[in-house]
Amino acid sequence: MTAAFLAATSPEPLAPGRYRIHFTAPWYQGRGAFGGVVAGAALRALEHHVGAAGRPVRSFTAHFCAPAVEGEAEIQTRIERAGKLVTHATARVENASGVVCVASATFGAARGGTMEYFEVPRPEVPPPHDVPVVPDDVPMPTFCKFFEYRFCLGGAPYSGGPVAETGGWIRPREHLLLDAPLCVGLMDAYPPSALTRVDGFQAAATVDLRVDFFHALPRPGLREDAHFLRTGRSRHAAGGYAEDSQQLWTEDGQLLAQCHQLFALLG
Repeated sequence: MTAAFLAATSPEPLAPGRYRIHFTAPWYQGRGAFGGVVAGAALRALEHHVGAAGRPVRSFTAHFCAPAVEGEAEIQTRIERAGKLVTHATARVENASGVVCVASATFGAARGGTMEYFEVPRPEVPPPHDVPVVPDDVPMPTFCKFFEYRFCLGGAPYSGGPVAETGGWIRPREHLLLDAPLCVGLMDAYPPSALTRVDGFQAAATVDLRVDFFHALPRPGLREDAHFLRTGRSRHAAGGYAEDSQQLWTEDGQLLAQCHQLFALLG
Protein backbone atom coordinates (compact mmCIF):
# COMPACT_ATOMS: atom_id res chain seq x y z
CA MET A 1 0.00 0.00 0.00
CA THR A 2 1.29 3.46 -0.90
CA ALA A 3 1.92 5.70 2.12
CA ALA A 4 -0.62 8.51 2.40
CA PHE A 5 1.81 11.40 1.94
CA LEU A 6 3.42 9.79 -1.10
CA ALA A 7 0.00 9.18 -2.67
CA ALA A 8 -1.12 12.76 -1.96
CA THR A 9 1.98 14.33 -3.53
CA SER A 10 2.60 12.10 -6.57
CA PRO A 11 1.39 13.87 -9.72
CA GLU A 12 0.43 11.99 -12.86
CA PRO A 13 2.55 12.90 -15.92
CA LEU A 14 0.36 14.06 -18.82
CA ALA A 15 2.95 15.37 -21.27
CA PRO A 16 6.45 16.86 -21.02
CA GLY A 17 6.18 19.63 -18.45
CA ARG A 18 2.53 18.88 -17.56
CA TYR A 19 1.21 16.89 -14.60
CA ARG A 20 -2.14 16.27 -12.91
CA ILE A 21 -2.66 16.17 -9.14
CA HIS A 22 -5.78 15.70 -6.99
CA PHE A 23 -6.12 17.57 -3.71
CA THR A 24 -8.49 15.99 -1.21
CA ALA A 25 -10.32 17.16 1.93
CA PRO A 26 -8.48 14.84 4.38
CA TRP A 27 -5.34 16.95 3.75
CA TYR A 28 -7.08 20.25 4.45
CA GLN A 29 -5.91 23.06 6.66
CA GLY A 30 -8.55 25.75 6.63
CA ARG A 31 -9.94 26.32 3.14
CA GLY A 32 -7.57 24.07 1.21
CA ALA A 33 -4.85 21.42 1.26
CA PHE A 34 -1.98 22.22 3.60
CA GLY A 35 1.08 23.80 2.06
CA GLY A 36 3.32 20.78 2.56
CA VAL A 37 1.17 18.71 0.19
CA VAL A 38 0.93 21.44 -2.44
CA ALA A 39 4.66 22.18 -2.30
CA GLY A 40 5.54 18.49 -2.11
CA ALA A 41 3.57 17.76 -5.28
CA ALA A 42 5.23 20.66 -7.09
CA LEU A 43 8.68 19.45 -6.05
CA ARG A 44 7.96 15.87 -7.17
CA ALA A 45 6.92 17.19 -10.56
CA LEU A 46 10.11 19.24 -10.79
CA GLU A 47 12.26 16.26 -9.79
CA HIS A 48 10.58 14.13 -12.44
CA HIS A 49 11.07 16.79 -15.12
CA VAL A 50 14.73 17.40 -14.26
CA GLY A 51 15.35 13.64 -14.05
CA ALA A 52 18.99 13.90 -13.02
CA ALA A 53 19.92 11.64 -10.11
CA GLY A 54 23.35 13.26 -9.88
CA ARG A 55 21.78 16.68 -9.34
CA PRO A 56 19.81 16.58 -6.08
CA VAL A 57 17.62 19.52 -5.16
CA ARG A 58 19.63 22.13 -3.23
CA SER A 59 16.93 24.71 -2.62
CA PHE A 60 13.20 24.98 -3.15
CA THR A 61 10.88 27.99 -2.88
CA ALA A 62 7.08 28.01 -2.98
CA HIS A 63 4.69 30.96 -3.04
CA PHE A 64 1.14 30.05 -2.02
CA CYS A 65 -1.23 32.22 -4.02
CA ALA A 66 -4.68 30.73 -3.28
CA PRO A 67 -6.22 27.76 -1.41
CA ALA A 68 -5.70 24.36 -3.02
CA VAL A 69 -9.36 23.38 -2.89
CA GLU A 70 -10.54 19.81 -3.27
CA GLY A 71 -10.36 18.54 -6.83
CA GLU A 72 -8.04 18.34 -9.81
CA ALA A 73 -5.17 20.73 -10.46
CA GLU A 74 -2.44 20.89 -13.09
CA ILE A 75 1.27 21.38 -12.49
CA GLN A 76 3.27 22.97 -15.28
CA THR A 77 7.05 22.69 -15.05
CA ARG A 78 9.83 24.34 -17.01
CA ILE A 79 13.62 24.00 -17.12
CA GLU A 80 14.83 27.59 -17.07
CA ARG A 81 18.47 26.66 -17.56
CA ALA A 82 20.60 23.52 -17.29
CA GLY A 83 24.31 24.18 -16.95
CA LYS A 84 27.29 21.90 -16.36
CA LEU A 85 26.52 21.46 -12.67
CA VAL A 86 23.34 23.37 -11.85
CA THR A 87 19.77 23.24 -13.17
CA HIS A 88 17.17 25.92 -12.42
CA ALA A 89 13.52 24.90 -12.81
CA THR A 90 10.11 26.42 -12.09
CA ALA A 91 6.62 25.06 -11.49
CA ARG A 92 3.13 26.51 -11.52
CA VAL A 93 0.15 24.79 -9.86
CA GLU A 94 -3.26 25.80 -11.23
CA ASN A 95 -6.84 24.68 -10.72
CA ALA A 96 -10.11 25.80 -12.32
CA SER A 97 -10.04 29.04 -10.30
CA GLY A 98 -6.52 30.05 -11.28
CA VAL A 99 -3.01 29.87 -9.86
CA VAL A 100 -2.57 28.06 -6.53
CA CYS A 101 1.20 27.98 -6.13
CA VAL A 102 4.30 29.20 -7.96
CA ALA A 103 7.56 27.39 -7.16
CA SER A 104 11.22 27.27 -8.15
CA ALA A 105 14.05 24.90 -7.40
CA THR A 106 17.80 24.66 -7.87
CA PHE A 107 19.31 21.24 -8.55
CA GLY A 108 23.08 20.93 -8.29
CA ALA A 109 25.78 18.31 -8.65
CA ALA A 110 28.41 18.09 -5.91
CA ARG A 111 31.47 20.29 -6.34
CA GLY A 112 34.77 18.77 -5.25
CA GLY A 113 37.67 20.47 -3.51
CA THR A 114 35.67 23.19 -1.74
CA MET A 115 35.61 24.17 1.92
CA GLU A 116 33.34 22.46 4.42
CA TYR A 117 32.23 23.50 7.91
CA PHE A 118 29.31 23.00 10.26
CA GLU A 119 28.57 25.48 13.03
CA VAL A 120 24.94 24.80 13.95
CA PRO A 121 24.25 23.39 17.43
CA ARG A 122 21.31 21.02 17.72
CA PRO A 123 18.88 21.84 20.54
CA GLU A 124 19.08 19.61 23.59
CA VAL A 125 15.87 17.57 23.65
CA PRO A 126 14.84 14.16 25.01
CA PRO A 127 14.94 11.23 22.57
CA PRO A 128 11.67 10.70 20.72
CA HIS A 129 10.51 7.65 22.69
CA ASP A 130 10.82 9.65 25.93
CA VAL A 131 8.33 12.23 24.62
CA PRO A 132 4.60 11.35 24.56
CA VAL A 133 2.72 11.38 21.27
CA VAL A 134 0.09 14.11 20.96
CA PRO A 135 -3.26 12.33 21.56
CA ASP A 136 -5.76 12.08 18.71
CA ASP A 137 -8.37 14.11 20.62
CA VAL A 138 -6.21 17.27 20.75
CA PRO A 139 -7.73 19.83 18.33
CA MET A 140 -5.43 20.22 15.33
CA PRO A 141 -5.91 20.91 11.59
CA THR A 142 -7.41 18.04 9.58
CA PHE A 143 -4.15 17.03 7.84
CA CYS A 144 -2.33 16.52 11.16
CA LYS A 145 -3.89 13.07 11.53
CA PHE A 146 -1.35 11.85 8.97
CA PHE A 147 1.61 12.72 11.22
CA GLU A 148 2.84 11.69 14.65
CA TYR A 149 3.76 14.70 16.79
CA ARG A 150 5.90 14.76 19.94
CA PHE A 151 6.18 18.37 21.12
CA CYS A 152 9.31 19.04 23.19
CA LEU A 153 10.52 22.52 22.17
CA GLY A 154 9.12 25.90 23.14
CA GLY A 155 5.42 26.28 23.86
CA ALA A 156 2.11 25.04 22.57
CA PRO A 157 -0.02 27.09 20.16
CA TYR A 158 -2.29 29.67 21.83
CA SER A 159 -0.49 29.31 25.17
CA GLY A 160 0.49 32.98 25.45
CA GLY A 161 4.14 32.20 26.08
CA PRO A 162 6.99 34.75 26.18
CA VAL A 163 8.95 33.31 23.22
CA ALA A 164 7.71 32.42 19.72
CA GLU A 165 9.20 28.94 19.55
CA THR A 166 7.76 25.48 19.01
CA GLY A 167 8.80 22.12 17.67
CA GLY A 168 9.54 18.52 18.46
CA TRP A 169 9.81 15.08 16.93
CA ILE A 170 7.68 14.21 13.92
CA ARG A 171 7.21 11.42 11.39
CA PRO A 172 4.43 10.21 9.08
CA ARG A 173 2.00 7.81 10.73
CA GLU A 174 2.38 5.60 7.67
CA HIS A 175 6.14 5.11 7.62
CA LEU A 176 7.89 6.50 4.56
CA LEU A 177 11.53 6.95 3.59
CA LEU A 178 12.45 10.62 3.84
CA ASP A 179 12.91 12.26 0.44
CA ALA A 180 12.97 15.96 -0.44
CA PRO A 181 9.17 16.37 -0.87
CA LEU A 182 8.51 14.69 2.49
CA CYS A 183 11.17 16.94 4.05
CA VAL A 184 9.19 19.95 2.81
CA GLY A 185 6.00 18.43 4.21
CA LEU A 186 7.52 17.83 7.65
CA MET A 187 8.85 21.39 7.76
CA ASP A 188 5.36 22.76 7.12
CA ALA A 189 3.47 20.33 9.36
CA TYR A 190 4.11 22.05 12.70
CA PRO A 191 2.10 25.16 13.62
CA PRO A 192 3.67 28.60 13.15
CA SER A 193 5.97 29.54 16.03
CA ALA A 194 4.24 32.91 16.39
CA LEU A 195 1.09 31.18 17.61
CA THR A 196 2.80 30.19 20.87
CA ARG A 197 2.70 33.87 21.90
CA VAL A 198 -1.02 34.18 21.28
CA ASP A 199 -3.40 33.84 24.22
CA GLY A 200 -6.44 32.43 22.41
CA PHE A 201 -7.14 31.31 18.86
CA GLN A 202 -5.36 33.01 15.95
CA ALA A 203 -5.66 31.81 12.35
CA ALA A 204 -2.53 31.83 10.19
CA ALA A 205 -1.51 30.73 6.70
CA THR A 206 1.80 30.26 4.91
CA VAL A 207 2.50 32.94 2.28
CA ASP A 208 5.76 31.44 1.08
CA LEU A 209 8.56 29.14 2.16
CA ARG A 210 12.14 28.39 1.14
CA VAL A 211 13.91 25.15 2.03
CA ASP A 212 17.68 24.64 1.75
CA PHE A 213 18.74 20.99 1.63
CA PHE A 214 22.11 20.10 3.14
CA HIS A 215 22.14 16.47 2.00
CA ALA A 216 20.90 14.56 -1.00
CA LEU A 217 17.68 12.77 -0.09
CA PRO A 218 16.88 9.94 0.46
CA ARG A 219 19.96 9.65 2.66
CA PRO A 220 21.64 6.25 3.10
CA GLY A 221 21.03 4.72 6.51
CA LEU A 222 17.76 6.49 7.30
CA ARG A 223 14.93 4.12 8.22
CA GLU A 224 11.34 4.48 7.04
CA ASP A 225 10.19 4.68 10.68
CA ALA A 226 12.75 7.32 11.71
CA HIS A 227 11.79 10.31 13.83
CA PHE A 228 12.94 13.81 12.87
CA LEU A 229 13.42 16.84 15.09
CA ARG A 230 11.74 19.88 13.60
CA THR A 231 12.60 23.16 15.30
CA GLY A 232 10.82 26.49 14.83
CA ARG A 233 11.59 30.03 16.02
CA SER A 234 10.06 33.38 15.07
CA ARG A 235 11.83 36.62 15.96
CA HIS A 236 9.66 39.19 14.20
CA ALA A 237 5.98 39.80 13.62
CA ALA A 238 4.40 43.06 12.43
CA GLY A 239 1.73 44.31 10.06
CA GLY A 240 -0.13 41.00 10.04
CA TYR A 241 2.88 38.84 9.05
CA ALA A 242 5.40 36.75 10.97
CA GLU A 243 8.66 35.19 9.85
CA ASP A 244 9.64 31.70 11.01
CA SER A 245 12.99 29.87 10.83
CA GLN A 246 13.05 26.08 11.06
CA GLN A 247 15.45 23.15 10.97
CA LEU A 248 15.05 19.40 10.44
CA TRP A 249 17.45 17.06 12.26
CA THR A 250 17.98 13.31 12.36
CA GLU A 251 17.94 11.43 15.64
CA ASP A 252 21.74 11.17 15.55
CA GLY A 253 22.26 14.91 15.08
CA GLN A 254 22.57 15.46 11.32
CA LEU A 255 21.04 18.70 10.08
CA LEU A 256 19.17 17.73 6.91
CA ALA A 257 17.58 21.03 5.91
CA GLN A 258 16.56 24.48 7.03
CA CYS A 259 13.44 26.44 6.13
CA HIS A 260 12.34 30.04 6.28
CA GLN A 261 8.63 30.82 6.09
CA LEU A 262 6.47 33.91 5.96
CA PHE A 263 3.08 33.52 7.62
CA ALA A 264 0.04 35.73 7.33
CA LEU A 265 -1.68 36.29 10.68
CA LEU A 266 -5.35 36.30 9.76
CA GLY A 267 -8.08 38.33 11.46
